[in-house]
Amino acid sequence: MRVYYDYQILLAQKFGGISRYIYELVTRLPNMGVNVDVECIHNHNFYFADRLGLHDMSNKNKFMRLSELGLFWYVNKFNARRSVRKNNYDIIHPTYYRVSYPERNNAKLIITVHDMTHEKYSGIYPRLKKNLITHKKRAVREADLLIAVSENTKRDLLEYVPDINPEKVHVIYHGFSMNRNSGDNADFSLMKGKDYILYVGDRRFYKNFARFIKAVINVMYIHKDLHLFCAGGGAFTSEELDSFGAYKSRIHQGGLSDSELSAAYQNALCYVFPSEYEGFGIPILESFACDCPVVCSDSSSLPEVAGSAAEYFSPVDVDIMTDKILNVIEHDSLRQELISCGRERVKLFSWDKAASQTLECYKLAKEV
Repeated sequence: MRVYYDYQILLAQKFGGISRYIYELVTRLPNMGVNVDVECIHNHNFYFADRLGLHDMSNKNKFMRLSELGLFWYVNKFNARRSVRKNNYDIIHPTYYRVSYPERNNAKLIITVHDMTHEKYSGIYPRLKKNLITHKKRAVREADLLIAVSENTKRDLLEYVPDINPEKVHVIYHGFSMNRNSGDNADFSLMKGKDYILYVGDRRFYKNFARFIKAVINVMYIHKDLHLFCAGGGAFTSEELDSFGAYKSRIHQGGLSDSELSAAYQNALCYVFPSEYEGFGIPILESFACDCPVVCSDSSSLPEVAGSAAEYFSPVDVDIMTDKILNVIEHDSLRQELISCGRERVKLFSWDKAASQTLECYKLAKEV
């Protein structure tokens, strides 16, 4: 079987969940007898740096970055169409939602739906994201088979694009890449000797960071030596810093390597995932893998991933969020129970399993 992955997410992301997902498939499927082609001229993604080289635009100003990105997008689009036209691929698996392969020589088209965030919050996103919604609807309707990363994402997909046949949507859960042992010798000196709560990832509006901060400040008022560390997501904005008020000195942010992030999970009192909406929620699995208790929102796909191994709260109720965080950090027996449950829960998820199930979907699509 010969499978083609295109350039889209490799240009759009330096790091990120979707590009990591594609990377994990690309590195595993060849061991299962699949001939994999992945192309991106002037690759922008760090996961694929060894395979494709790396064109890093981070040292250029915003205008130059956008200009180069636009140029590379059209060059890659032309190159991808040529590759698909010349080669007899069995499967074309675009890495995002812009599908432009008018000649694909009977190859089957597979689309992975990661979430329906843009559709759910369409009134807030700018016009550029609304164009993405249009491309996404076109792609999922054209696809021969669809992969959803959770049952919740599948339900949302069928709600927002109801004319899709539910039988062509297959749920395949993500795995996780976090290695607990990798953090044993990592130098995470910033929080050394401190008690802290961990937050991971970006802080866009649907991530519910503003309410989370209110809950954390409530907890910090009671626990005078407690800190918050926010891994990734970029530096705090001036608005965020203003919201921290007198607690600013106890709220920290920084980018971490995988080994440093592993250490951050291992040494945190708990990891909190307050998001209102997620397609999956890989940080939950990372926490489980690193013996970090999870306190998370009861919305969207998060209970589907965490099962009974987390303390839950309503994402819109700051008081309940506060109480749940306090409950975990103040009761060691509960923390140990959550750690034990997390160790068992995480065994249900792996990238090997995801790759094997994806291959089965490819085989099924060929038979249609």
